[in-house]
Amino acid sequence: MKTWICLLSVLFFLPVTAALAAPPQGTSQDGSWLIATHQTNLSEIASGQLAAQSGHSEAVRNAGQMLASDHQSLDAKLKPVAAQLGVTLPNEPNMEQRDEMKHFKSLSGMNFDRDWAKTEADGHVKSIEATEREIQHGSSLQVKQLAQSALPVLKKHLRTLKAASSKLSGSM
Repeated sequence: MKTWICLLSVLFFLPVTAALAAPPQGTSQDGSWLIATHQTNLSEIASGQLAAQSGHSEAVRNAGQMLASDHQSLDAKLKPVAAQLGVTLPNEPNMEQRDEMKHFKSLSGMNFDRDWAKTEADGHVKSIEATEREIQHGSSLQVKQLAQSALPVLKKHLRTLKAASSKLSGSM
């Protein structure tokens, strides 16, 4: 009888401890946002570094430095959340982002500056929309909080990029 009681108590206790040890689960919305945002961060770090080094205008060089630095910080916050949720992050930007980087590297001078600032602004509009969607429809509190902390940074980037574009279009 003692053996049965011990066995039952172990069987009863096991599911409880397994549930406590399991990582918190998010939805595919959360995982998709984490993956896409990580790839965007990787792309923005590289693109920002390129603009900081190769930008013709001070506005583009400064914007590039800000993007590289801020996206490094955002990615440093994103990685542990993804790991905790069991989301495997890719090691590189997506194909479109890699092609965009090749295009930027083929440009120089004011052509680089104008194209870089416009493309980056357009990309930030999409990132803001995706982040707002995560805030509204995500299920993981951690991911939603991460998105909420990223949103003001993305909006600041968009304002900076639009200001740089405006300065560049005035200098034609």
